[in-house]
Amino acid sequence: MKMKKAFAAIAALGVLAAAIWAAAVFAEPYFPPKPEDTALEFWICDDGSSIDWSGHDEITGWMGAQEFLGKGYHIDERGERPPVRVSYILTAWPDYADGGRYVTEIQITDPAVSVYGLTAGSEPAEFERVMTSMGYEVETAEDHIQRAARDGFLFSMYGGDTPELRISAEVGNRDGIVF
Repeated sequence: MKMKKAFAAIAALGVLAAAIWAAAVFAEPYFPPKPEDTALEFWICDDGSSIDWSGHDEITGWMGAQEFLGKGYHIDERGERPPVRVSYILTAWPDYADGGRYVTEIQITDPAVSVYGLTAGSEPAEFERVMTSMGYEVETAEDHIQRAARDGFLFSMYGGDTPELRISAEVGNRDGIVF
């Protein structure tokens, strides 16, 4: 009798483990949907290797990454980012060891560019309302910084002298690559 109960318990645990495994393997990964009303040329995790970057100024100095300004934004006389801009940072993804050139961060300081109705100058309460409604967990990191995280994606709102909205995708480093 004890053997039948033990076998039944083991079988139930096996079925449960198989169900959990199937849910993890076959579940669709979450990607933030690209807003239809945004002026952004590219979206988070777009494959940058297939993009023609001519007409986009490149910000140099990165190790293991590339940064391009959106069309219409240009580096200043010193070769630096303009104060009002959209820039796209490309790295390997989902892990540095995987290679590739994906848009893993978007930096927006141009108040004319909106994402889900948010701009670089949006109020903290509006940022929290929009991101919470999309299933993100919102936290205030410092006086002028708010972060909204969900499934490896982070939206950050920086206040202060130069307001900025950042969208980033988590990039792993399983091999401990040092840049």
